[in-house]
Amino acid sequence: AVLLGLLLAGQALVHQRDAIAARWPQTTPLLTKLCEPVGCMIEPLRRLESLSVESSGLTQLEPSSLYRLQVSLRSRDPMPLMAPALDVTLTDSRGEVVARKVLGRADFGPAAPGHLAANGELTLVAVLDTGERRVSGYSVEIFYP
Repeated sequence: AVLLGLLLAGQALVHQRDAIAARWPQTTPLLTKLCEPVGCMIEPLRRLESLSVESSGLTQLEPSSLYRLQVSLRSRDPMPLMAPALDVTLTDSRGEVVARKVLGRADFGPAAPGHLAANGELTLVAVLDTGERRVSGYSVEIFYP
């Protein structure tokens, strides 16, 4: 019964590893060792309800088909959070979808952080190529894949 209790406690630690590491960072080395045999990783928390898009802008880089997308995210969480992916929809002057793309961390360059600090802000910038299509509007939604 004691062995089964220890196994259950270990399973609970591995299952709740991200929340435990966020609340008590000193446990990260122990949790990393527990994760090695099962192949899991310690990541920042995913709490979409604590994130918001504070501002965004889409600017054409003249004279080309390139556009610069800038999105500022705000975290209202007391813990560091994983940076979300962005679902970007570009529309034409009639409101019809020209292109839709999901942007992940890699799309914002190698220096883009993978997390937002506790109660912090993060500004992400990406360059989009629309080819021959003209864009007059856009929308941005955040989500965790």
